[in-house]
Amino acid sequence: MTDQRFTELLGKQLAGEISPDESIELKSILADNAALKKEHDVLLTYFESETVEDENIDPVFERIKSQINIPGESNLIVRKSKSSYIWLKIAAVLAIALAAVLLYNRGNIFSTQPDLLSVQTKAAEVKTIVLADGSTVKINAGSSLKYPARFKNDTREVYLSGEAFFEVQKDAAHPFIVHTEQLAIKVLGTQFDVKAYKNDTFTETTLIRGKVSVSLENNSDQTFILKPNDKFILSNGKGSVSQLTLFNGAGADKIVETAWLNHELIFKNNRFDEVAKLFERWYGIKVNFKEPELKAIQFTGHFEKESLTEALNVLKLIENFNYSVKGKNVYIYR
Repeated sequence: MTDQRFTELLGKQLAGEISPDESIELKSILADNAALKKEHDVLLTYFESETVEDENIDPVFERIKSQINIPGESNLIVRKSKSSYIWLKIAAVLAIALAAVLLYNRGNIFSTQPDLLSVQTKAAEVKTIVLADGSTVKINAGSSLKYPARFKNDTREVYLSGEAFFEVQKDAAHPFIVHTEQLAIKVLGTQFDVKAYKNDTFTETTLIRGKVSVSLENNSDQTFILKPNDKFILSNGKGSVSQLTLFNGAGADKIVETAWLNHELIFKNNRFDEVAKLFERWYGIKVNFKEPELKAIQFTGHFEKESLTEALNVLKLIENFNYSVKGKNVYIYR
């Protein structure tokens, strides 16, 4: 799937239509895969140069072509000659574009098996969807959920990156399973929150009602059973169960882990770098620390309708630091 996503993002980059978030995703893929990084550099050099040698591009074309075979259609053929170099370049663009188009439209008329649907949220955005079985999923900012148009097998399985709150319809014959990169959360019917952002150092599952079992994707023999108000945390490969976090505000105590459902941002004894990640998703900005030691400062706070500067000014009343805002970047310093 990584190779397909790489091809899709590369097509957008070459077409000049890649978004900032997708650009970051592409950079992340290239950083984790030396082979794709080399391939990307070869293609980029090829398209930007008028005199580059053709030989190094052939293996790249062959791999791209292997991803865009269409049932019932002959393979894409790219012919080149020294006298028609420009047409080879155009053919290469079309090859990349076609690969991207086919990947954008997974589950279309060329596919006999519909692929998973996908919902993504941007920073400061929350979406709610209803699955085919009637289960409801509220997806927090900066997250993505993949799910089938309808559940066909003995299990109801979805795939989450980021955070979402699930209200699952009870169906004892068809367990509901949420897959994250490191966990599989299995339920029959319940309410629970899953937090699994890629840039967090932990993965978290908080149970509000019902019963769930949590197992590690790479070790299904290790299973944790949660009861209401339990929270499972996976950090540094080790799992533990504790109680959810309550915040003593005005009126009844609030649950920190699910406060976002009510458009509230609550944190309790969190490090500044952890609060910064919450701010990034809440306000759609990027926080940069000029002094690393500032990351370890701990804060407790509760925000609802405060602007970014209002929130930062409140934190400044608690701890001595300065900040500057330049566009979408916030700089924290002494």
